[in-house]
Amino acid sequence: MVLWLVVLVVAGLFGAAGLTLWQTRRIEAENPPVGRFFAVGPDGGARLHLVDLHPPAVPSGTDTDTDAEQKPVVLLLHGANVHLADMRVALGDRLAQTLRVIVPDRPGQGWSDAGGAVVSDPGHQVAMIRAAVEALGVRRLVVVGHSLGGLIALRYALEAPESVAGLVLIAPTTHPRPGGLPWFQRFAEVVIGPLMTRTVLLPLSLATLKPMVARLFRPESPPENYAAATGLTLGLTPRRFLASLADYSDLRDHLVAMAPRYPDIDLPTVLVVGEADEVVPPAIHADMLAEVLRHRKIVRFPGAGHMLHHTRAAPIAAEILRLVDEVTPPAG
Repeated sequence: MVLWLVVLVVAGLFGAAGLTLWQTRRIEAENPPVGRFFAVGPDGGARLHLVDLHPPAVPSGTDTDTDAEQKPVVLLLHGANVHLADMRVALGDRLAQTLRVIVPDRPGQGWSDAGGAVVSDPGHQVAMIRAAVEALGVRRLVVVGHSLGGLIALRYALEAPESVAGLVLIAPTTHPRPGGLPWFQRFAEVVIGPLMTRTVLLPLSLATLKPMVARLFRPESPPENYAAATGLTLGLTPRRFLASLADYSDLRDHLVAMAPRYPDIDLPTVLVVGEADEVVPPAIHADMLAEVLRHRKIVRFPGAGHMLHHTRAAPIAAEILRLVDEVTPPAG
């Protein structure tokens, strides 16, 4: 009896793995790369995928053309379990009406390679992204990060302060939760997670996609076409989700190491928080960061949840534009 049960479980896992492989190929075909690839990493053996958005063309030599050249470029960094389309749909295309905007797939996500076993290390992610940005000839940035992308934005400012003119951090992940993760959650991420990811996670996630999206946005309602517009399912495929598992399991250690360095950041910073955010509560993240930054502005949205870059896109874009103007050197 026990033997037959084992056989049935193994057969079920093999069947789920085959279904996951088929669904992954279909999802990747529906969400192909839309930008450019750059060889990055210490030996150039990894590829980073990004889109480079430019404002509508203006006549060369005009005042508008000169102003655009002086303005810093906006770098948009997405959060966990998504790829560049999440930030492009929310803010990228809107900002690109007047600014140059770069939106990468963070290492391990979308169509970017992990670049090695250290994909969860914020320093590693910054090095890969920075190599691609500099290959584009960009030397001055306003870095915008959502959620886990906010942590990468902070690390970018610490690693390359000469390249960063300002920061906009939207619901940023900044500090370790008091008490840490329960042991069983860490066990599930490290041991059970990889097996589930390669077998049943994708089919189950696709079957429960609507409530999953609702949890991301609560207490607010998500846009009707959010999952389709952002290619959300790409982040649920095994290779990308395994990179997300590494992000989650290693996150606390990286936060503990980085938090003491935040006072070194001497840049104009805008903190944007949703006061009803249950995913990254501002009381133990953005509010604590605000206490140690010298040049910061806090923008609070009552009733807003974690995905406020979608639900409050217009006012957030206005804050980014205001900061860009603030850090742009005067003509002449």
